[in-house]
Amino acid sequence: MTRPTATQKQLLTFRQGVTILAIFLLSVFAFKYAQNVMRIRAAQEELAELEGAVAGVQEEQAAVDEDFVNSMSPAEVEAFAKEEMGWVQRGELIYIPIPAAPSTEGETNAPARGNSQEKAPPPPNWRQWMALITDAGD
Repeated sequence: MTRPTATQKQLLTFRQGVTILAIFLLSVFAFKYAQNVMRIRAAQEELAELEGAVAGVQEEQAAVDEDFVNSMSPAEVEAFAKEEMGWVQRGELIYIPIPAAPSTEGETNAPARGNSQEKAPPPPNWRQWMALITDAGD
């Protein structure tokens, strides 16, 4: 029986250290991988639940829309669309009342016949609103 030399003992210790380190790193990797797999599965389950909830809401909305349309006559639907939604049909003309143009400085502001009250002054930003409505650029 011969005793192993110092270099042989060191080589055995180095190999054992590398093996232990490799096993440790592989176990850490496996643990992290398992955590990620569990997170992905949980996210997929949550996604499936949310998709089911969205599908349920879409079915409910379709049923409500169908009930709404079936419960009203075409005249009522048209009146609702015009009054509540502000929709217009193709070919309809839209009239927007525009206030009278302001008088110039040289003109006098005589009150209308039979009307002794003066009109309230327009809001300070009325010119901007008129420019937006009439598409007139400054």
